[in-house]
Amino acid sequence: MRPIFVSIIVAMSLMWGGGLLCVSTASQAEVSPHQQLTTTVEKIQSGLMYFTPTERLGHRAVSLHKAERMGLAQAKAGDEVILVIDESNLLIDVHRKDIPPAGHHNIDGKLTYADRLWEVVEITTVEGKQTFAVDDATGSRLAVLKEGQRVQVELNEDNMVVDIHPIR
Repeated sequence: MRPIFVSIIVAMSLMWGGGLLCVSTASQAEVSPHQQLTTTVEKIQSGLMYFTPTERLGHRAVSLHKAERMGLAQAKAGDEVILVIDESNLLIDVHRKDIPPAGHHNIDGKLTYADRLWEVVEITTVEGKQTFAVDDATGSRLAVLKEGQRVQVELNEDNMVVDIHPIR
């Protein structure tokens, strides 16, 4: 009887400690900065722009439409570009290496509305309520957020939400 009780206590301790490890890892991942990776346009084919893989970047492609929306218009094979990759390995910006980006900016506020299709959010800041379109790749992050929660929103040059995180 006693060895079974001790085994249960040890197992519970390991599960509790493992849970803390997972929580610690998750919170570290949330605060990791974005990576800026330099690569070249490998080819443009069938409406997609392909980038040359590098040591820190696997095979990656983006639609021409999205690349143009991000500010990379009239690119051709061989152009050097900088890709901005977020902590979830999503492409959030691409621009030519020789042209500095116009700049993303962050705002902090309260998430007051997110439509069901994750296309629009409303953020209340000290300046008042502001409504922003949400990038397709970013919309799924809204599933874990609740209305009324404090968030930090990253906006691209077009004032479109490209990243959103809860503020703890």
